[in-house]
Amino acid sequence: MSDWTVKTREAGEGTSVVYVNGYLNSRTGKELERVIHDVLDAERPRVVLNFERTRLINSIGISSIIGVVERMTERQGTLAFCSLNRINQELLRITGVSRYVRAFDSEEEALSYFAQSV
Repeated sequence: MSDWTVKTREAGEGTSVVYVNGYLNSRTGKELERVIHDVLDAERPRVVLNFERTRLINSIGISSIIGVVERMTERQGTLAFCSLNRINQELLRITGVSRYVRAFDSEEEALSYFAQSV
């Protein structure tokens, strides 16, 4: 269970990368929402959610992602996803979340997108 974590790093002025490791479920979902809240409070309005090490997103995890999208919208932030595996990409498409967030194949592509929009 120790590999189920949410970590963050600064990636330039106003940009953070948040890494979701393991399963995105109720426990990691709550941690993800807390981290996003902290990042926005630190005036870092651009966030890349990196799902490279996310094995599976369950229904509560989807709910947490929806909460993150809503929080980012309320705070006028910009959110991007990257490194989604095929299953998680399909889950986000089916639930409609992917209509509101741009997805990239890699973290580098997402960060490059943010650098161009500054």
